[in-house]
Amino acid sequence: MTRPRPARRGRAAAVSLGALLIVATGGGIAAGSLNGSPTGPDAVAVPQVGVPASDFIAQCPATARLVEGAADQGTDPAFAPDSESASTTIRAAILGDAAKRLPGARLQQLDGSTVRTLADRLPTEAAEQEKSTNDNGFTGREARTASGVRETGATVLRVQPLGGQQSTAGAVRSYVAADGDLAGLAAATCQAPSSEQWLTGASTTVGSTALLTLANPSATPSTVDLDLFGAKGRIEAGNTRGIVIAPGQSTSIVLAGLAAGEKSLSVKATSTGAPVTAVIQQSVLRGLTPGGVDYIGPAAAPGERQVVPGVDIQAPKTQKDITSQKGYGDAAPTLSLTVPGTADQRVKVRLVGPKGEVPLPSDGQYTAAAGATTSVALTGVPAGTYTAVVDSEEPVAASVKVTRGTKAKERTDAAWTGAARRLGGEHLVALPQGAASNLVLSAPDGQASVELRPIDSHGVVGKPTTVKVSAGTTAVRKLDSLGDDVVALTLSASGDPVYGSLLATRGSTDISSLALPPATQGPRAVPVDLRY
Repeated sequence: MTRPRPARRGRAAAVSLGALLIVATGGGIAAGSLNGSPTGPDAVAVPQVGVPASDFIAQCPATARLVEGAADQGTDPAFAPDSESASTTIRAAILGDAAKRLPGARLQQLDGSTVRTLADRLPTEAAEQEKSTNDNGFTGREARTASGVRETGATVLRVQPLGGQQSTAGAVRSYVAADGDLAGLAAATCQAPSSEQWLTGASTTVGSTALLTLANPSATPSTVDLDLFGAKGRIEAGNTRGIVIAPGQSTSIVLAGLAAGEKSLSVKATSTGAPVTAVIQQSVLRGLTPGGVDYIGPAAAPGERQVVPGVDIQAPKTQKDITSQKGYGDAAPTLSLTVPGTADQRVKVRLVGPKGEVPLPSDGQYTAAAGATTSVALTGVPAGTYTAVVDSEEPVAASVKVTRGTKAKERTDAAWTGAARRLGGEHLVALPQGAASNLVLSAPDGQASVELRPIDSHGVVGKPTTVKVSAGTTAVRKLDSLGDDVVALTLSASGDPVYGSLLATRGSTDISSLALPPATQGPRAVPVDLRY
């Protein structure tokens, strides 16, 4: 709809209004015009006004914590000590530009208190200078890393922009414990705040604890609404609307208090005001035996195609030994599909590995119920690392849960993998400490190439390695093959659409799946119509 033309106040007033729009939205401006988009034969091109780049922000979740008392106690529960062997760390990395500048960067608590400084902030004039026009890819670029950061609370990596563009950076939280109720490996890529997030596949059945944490790392308040999708449809629950999160604060909610007994629960978090981060700490305890711990992070928004890379499936015999035990039925690998719309969806599921597609029951044809979360068992599949490709006529959200163990009567661990976003230009991936990392890539329909550059603990950027991904396959690259001291890497994709995730393992049981961070944002502009 075209807005009414305001009273004539001159060009200066129009420019001031355009500037006010840019400032008021903090640079997060959707394409549009103050007077509507011009159309028709008399349409005049609307000039583009550059939006100043903002700080890169990535928030790491708090370390895994044992909820004290009942598992359905609701908001802001108490926590109890759990493991004597638990180790939790944050690792961060930043990448400089071709002019050999490092952006100012620090790890800080939600309230802004500094945890560790990676690089001092540059003066504004020096940081805003355009980078060298002789930029030859990675020539002259260096990095700065920080490992072994022991902060246990939610932590924010904040990085200064350079040359009018957002800097390239990344961070990761990792947790490892050999004993206690939360024994296992849990790792999460530190995430940028967002106004809408989908977290799929949580469990609130007996023995399972799903702890949703919402955090606001900005300087303005946020109000969050939650939508819950269970096996029988949307779940109406109290205290899911108008959740106010003050600047620099967080709130935690035990999801069983809102939706108990759900084998696979999906949560949509929508915020107004400041964007927020959202993560679910998921753990399982079967009697006295730990069943795994992991973070469920935001996945790709619902779409007609969902690609879930990093589905690690054990041998059928091992699966059977574990799942045949009493109370272990939920340990089978499971695909969760959530349909936000009002019509059931007939979906086609393909499971592709290094040699291509493997057969699924019913030829991979399943029905996902409208407004609900449907579970599909991925059993009878040979051992290997796969990618689940889901196609439907209308949007669905998707994730896969896998369980890893050695034999019956021993503890297991579990990993939740969400649908991935397409890889793009330049991503920086920090690798979790205390685990071996494998990069999982898949190109469902065409050929793709992904260039990797290792970064060592001294900030040296190594030579490139290219991973070729054939159409309809999954490629797995062990990242220790890139060097003995690799703490992070950059990756850039070319060719047909390719998707990826990071699969972290430790020993024969512990496992965690991590989303790859989005590519670095390029320069942004907004159309501003100065006509009157």
